[in-house]
Amino acid sequence: MKNKHISSLLSTILVSIPLLTACDVGRELARSAMDVVRNPQTDVGKQVLGSSSYKRSKLKNLEFTCVKEQFPSLPQEADQLYRYALYHDFKNRWLPKPGVLDRYLPYYRIAAANGHWQANLTLQEILLKSKDINIETRERRGEGIYWNEKLMKILPASAHYWWSLYIDVGYGPKHGADDSIIYLRKAADLGNAKAQYEVRELIMKIEDDASLQYRLKIRNTLQECAATQQFPNADAAQMAAASYRNLKQYDKSLFYSHQGTKAGKDSSAQLLSDVFYVKSPRSRYKPWGIPEDKERSRRYEIISDYLIRRAHLKPELNVHDLDEIVPLPPEKLPSWDGKIAIQRFVEGPAPAKPSDELVRRLAQQAGLDPNTGLPK
Repeated sequence: MKNKHISSLLSTILVSIPLLTACDVGRELARSAMDVVRNPQTDVGKQVLGSSSYKRSKLKNLEFTCVKEQFPSLPQEADQLYRYALYHDFKNRWLPKPGVLDRYLPYYRIAAANGHWQANLTLQEILLKSKDINIETRERRGEGIYWNEKLMKILPASAHYWWSLYIDVGYGPKHGADDSIIYLRKAADLGNAKAQYEVRELIMKIEDDASLQYRLKIRNTLQECAATQQFPNADAAQMAAASYRNLKQYDKSLFYSHQGTKAGKDSSAQLLSDVFYVKSPRSRYKPWGIPEDKERSRRYEIISDYLIRRAHLKPELNVHDLDEIVPLPPEKLPSWDGKIAIQRFVEGPAPAKPSDELVRRLAQQAGLDPNTGLPK
């Protein structure tokens, strides 16, 4: 989580930001809120910190309606480039060799420029975080922003989330200190699961006992929305599972642990393995009352073990095919070869290298240099 946002000023910044239908309005309110924090004895400061009616009106701005991000189908030709690059990228992640990743960046770029949102997201992750490519920091910044502008046309919710990251690390034009939160909240409202979880975290860091129950309801909506997306957020699913476990609503905790496993959370898979086969009468899972199912337990154990051993494949690591392997009861278990989809991809044969003709054609129609994948 962004450290500079975790401070005492959260309580006023967040209650002062509306739903961000207009960023300028949100920015102005956020700036006013920071002035209140710096000068709590001003008239406005006393209103925010001392007037319950004023606070209630501002707290309404925290309200959240669940929207789920819609992911378009991936273009098949561009997907050939993406899968080829991703396979070799995965092979290089355990003990990365200098210069290897650079060879596959053109494929990611050309795929991204042709509407492949997965290639776009992977490329932005590489440009922001990887130390294994030969690109200067300034060039990375400009390129990351270039691809996020492309992403805005396909996945605006994800693009807003990335704007919040870029602002937070100082990329792009100058921004106010509050702008990262503004884009983060907008991303959550548009349906981005990561943003929904991070907004959930910020809301729960507000230091205000009087609004706690109100904020808990919003927290629950945010984390459950993020956990039930097409591509669930692992942390949100884990927190939702914990919330329902504390309420002794074990069926719901089971469901959200399953969602966490889909998102690649090894601890969620291990929990389910322990729930379906309670080995000790003193186990904390005994009160759950879940009928014993050793085969379900075994499958979750295998999945948990793979997720632990292959953590270097994150952020792409997932078990989105989980319902085809170990659906929740009362569904019967299908036959299974012991591998998850991403494992078959990693351990399988390398995808065929895209033909030079295909690479040139896709690059040309996107206005890119086929050798580098960068704009001509």
